[in-house]
Amino acid sequence: MKHFLLFLLAGFYLSLHAQAPDKKPFERKGFVFGGAAGVSYIQVSAPVGLPDEKQTGMCFPNLKVGYMLTPRLALLMYLPRTSYVYNGDGRERGRGFESFIPSVQYWPNDRFWLIAGAGLDMDAPVFYDMKEKSERKFFFGPAAVAGAGYEFFRKGRIALDVQGQIHYGQAYAPDHKVNSAAYSILVGLNWY
Repeated sequence: MKHFLLFLLAGFYLSLHAQAPDKKPFERKGFVFGGAAGVSYIQVSAPVGLPDEKQTGMCFPNLKVGYMLTPRLALLMYLPRTSYVYNGDGRERGRGFESFIPSVQYWPNDRFWLIAGAGLDMDAPVFYDMKEKSERKFFFGPAAVAGAGYEFFRKGRIALDVQGQIHYGQAYAPDHKVNSAAYSILVGLNWY
């Protein structure tokens, strides 16, 4: 019940804040740099004989770099990432579901934005968990991302936002294919 009331109050605050007029317009121009961190529910589907993974993971760092084409449209290189624990191949180990995705970010109104893109997926071991050379297995394939966000704080050329995203990818190993999907909630810091 406490979580529901907290969610309701946060929604009420964001609703009031979205309707309040700004003192001066926020200006987005030039280069865009951003980063976000949060939590993600990830599903990794492996072929028969290997375990599927469904778990909560960390999303850090989700990076974006690009350029504002207009005050409401940006062309970005988006780098989403989710860490998860893989229980196959003899021992539990950390892996990362990462992508390099050319994306378009669009603001339909002053604070709310949408992002979408498609690019290269990479399923790889996390650098701090490689114990042997044989564990350095990197798999690549196609990826896509879609998301939305709301800028709840802005000052100067800095904006903080809350965002939700869906990140999907397929990674091809020599003898099988791994499908991954991550559903994330993040808090981001952006500089325009």
